[in-house]
Amino acid sequence: MPSAAPDVPLDQAAVLAALRARVTRLEGFGRAQHNLGAVPVCEGLPLPGGGLARAAVHEVLATTPGCGAAFCAVLLARTGGTILWIATGRDELMAWPPGLARCGLAPASLVIVRAERWPDALWAMEEALRCPAVTGALLALAPPPGGGKLDLTATRRLQLAAEAGGALGLVLRPDAACADHTAAVTRWRIGSLGAGHGLDDPRWQLELLRVRGGRPGGPWAVTWRAATGRLDLDKEATATGATRHAAG
Repeated sequence: MPSAAPDVPLDQAAVLAALRARVTRLEGFGRAQHNLGAVPVCEGLPLPGGGLARAAVHEVLATTPGCGAAFCAVLLARTGGTILWIATGRDELMAWPPGLARCGLAPASLVIVRAERWPDALWAMEEALRCPAVTGALLALAPPPGGGKLDLTATRRLQLAAEAGGALGLVLRPDAACADHTAAVTRWRIGSLGAGHGLDDPRWQLELLRVRGGRPGGPWAVTWRAATGRLDLDKEATATGATRHAAG
């Protein structure tokens, strides 16, 4: 999809028609996936409902764009349908299909939207969440000064859109955004713990900073197993990290 010039608003009607046409071609994944319950994260984590609620917006604060994108790809792949990945013009925020495929997200189910203007990215995310044929959508924000402002009002609009369409909404933000107040149902922090036994087995540290109707938790050490499509909890490393966290 061609990008608009930085100072020229998108023709939203034309863009929306193009997006709907793309999604329609993928609609075999479709609406039925919304009835599958919570999206699993990692077995062993004490999450209300057993995972991430659909028809809701969740925040992921990442220490680096790479680990954040990989974790989000794992979650989006588990929605079982058509995915929209929306980002501003920063290259490090854009989806790289071969990399996302190693996280279980098939390129055939992915629609990538690149918006030069922050208002257009926010609008595209809202429209994606309202679409019943979309099972998951991600909005990636650049760090300041290039990133857009995502405040309580904006996230409330996204939450209402997710409730209307039934999709899982993810907002990927830099870790520095942790002080911002939003309407997200959960807020996570993810950081890298290095490689596991292979290049396809990255290790991450997860923290649940906030959850509506539940208690925060972590940090947890987890490993993504690309060969099996599993996100495994490393209980020994988690216990060691928790001891250090309490001592520090």
